[in-house]
Amino acid sequence: MDISTLAVIMALFAVTAVSAVWWVLNRRHQQGLFRRHGIPGPRPDLLDGNWAQLKEDRIEVMEHWIKEYGKVFGYYVGGVPHMVLTDVEMIKQCFVRNASTFHDRPPLPICTGPFASCIIALEGDEWKKIRAVLNPCFSASKMKLMTQIMGSCADAMIEVVEDHVKKGETVEMYRVSQGLSLDVIAKCAFAWQVDCQKNPNDPLLLSIRKMFVEADDGILRHAIRFPILCKIITSLISFTSYIKTLTRIFDNVRQVIELRRKGQSPRTTDMLQMMLDAQAGILDNTNNTGERKKLMEDRHLVGNCFIFLAAGYETTATSLAFVIHLLAKYPEEQDRILKELNKVFPEKDQDLTYDGVQELKRLDMVICESLRLYPPVVLFVSRHCRQDTTIMGQLIPAEANIIVPTWHIHHDPEHWPEPFKFDPERFAEGLNTSQSAAYLPFGLGPRVCIGKRFALLEIKMALCKLIRKYRIRQCKETQDPVKLVVPTAAINPEKGISVKFEHR
Repeated sequence: MDISTLAVIMALFAVTAVSAVWWVLNRRHQQGLFRRHGIPGPRPDLLDGNWAQLKEDRIEVMEHWIKEYGKVFGYYVGGVPHMVLTDVEMIKQCFVRNASTFHDRPPLPICTGPFASCIIALEGDEWKKIRAVLNPCFSASKMKLMTQIMGSCADAMIEVVEDHVKKGETVEMYRVSQGLSLDVIAKCAFAWQVDCQKNPNDPLLLSIRKMFVEADDGILRHAIRFPILCKIITSLISFTSYIKTLTRIFDNVRQVIELRRKGQSPRTTDMLQMMLDAQAGILDNTNNTGERKKLMEDRHLVGNCFIFLAAGYETTATSLAFVIHLLAKYPEEQDRILKELNKVFPEKDQDLTYDGVQELKRLDMVICESLRLYPPVVLFVSRHCRQDTTIMGQLIPAEANIIVPTWHIHHDPEHWPEPFKFDPERFAEGLNTSQSAAYLPFGLGPRVCIGKRFALLEIKMALCKLIRKYRIRQCKETQDPVKLVVPTAAINPEKGISVKFEHR
């Protein structure tokens, strides 16, 4: 080996060693943020922070931390600080009264392609503009237009259930709910004609399920460990099966958009058409260039179509499945809802209407209590702090992500007496002031879930169809209490939700 080669090797070794030392010192400095401000929390691992601990069991680990460190503490995902708040008044201050300071969601470790332009990822004024364009798509008047589509999808679900009833079989309602949820979104958002309810091998259904299974894979862990390499990682993930699945979905959305614009696809009442109409009719006059620019660009169209699909699919399916689990366990609630149904819709085969379904108060109470007991997402209610801010005497450091552990707040006896008891009467008179920030199935503040009205209507339509036709019973396959797993952001029943249906 000549001297020049040896010199190059030694130089590379020196650069690597210095870079490694710098990285370790920088990471330890990042992970010392809470300690420097006197904020308690678990000791972080150098690479993962506390992410590996939290992934083991998001609910149990968070419960342990709350008991050990109190109502305010911090943990790290890699080197990124996450500050947990369980004090309801402090949550209200951050999410509502100081919403301008805590405006954005935490930056995503990997945010690429159309996903970067969806309403979840957008920040600042761009988010405000797009949210204002999208809000009318989810108004009560627009939901009325969706009622018939949701009703036909619910009828298809009834056919699936009826096949099991004729065979004397139990029904795994978590899977059935997934098929229904995807069918509703595909038809209401894009007018896609899919067969995901009756065909368990429907390509779109398999793609979406695969996407959720692979969403928390090793690529994400590397991005968390080494954010400085995110650009390289982002370029590499295009080769993963996860991104290939997303690309297929994005390409389908783009194709539908082009067909609509060329007039080669019929004009239908769906979310995509509403967004296309909004794009055509709303121009941005707030820019300083003097140009008239569309508020919603094509990247916003594609990104938000995707997020309606991804966010609405799993959360709504989970929510519906858990309501059915509770109705099977408490059959007297089925009778109360049926009595209400027969009063509002006295004819046996009378079509369900949006206004009529909104009159079903007992049904609403049962759904609200189910969402309290089983909030679909447990650690997604979050905000990013841009500058050092003091709330109620507590410093929240700049660049910290605020995390609200929804599951634990929903089961806190301070706000909910006998928190693990199923009691729809809690919602008979609405929420009191102290509970308004302790009930978070759809989030809180200006960035509350835009699809709340859509999801609740879908759940109500499905339950009305089921309760009209069947009694829902527990069976030997029913798991009670339900063992929960949290593979990504949403809770899942580990062994599904198995029930038996009997004709009325």
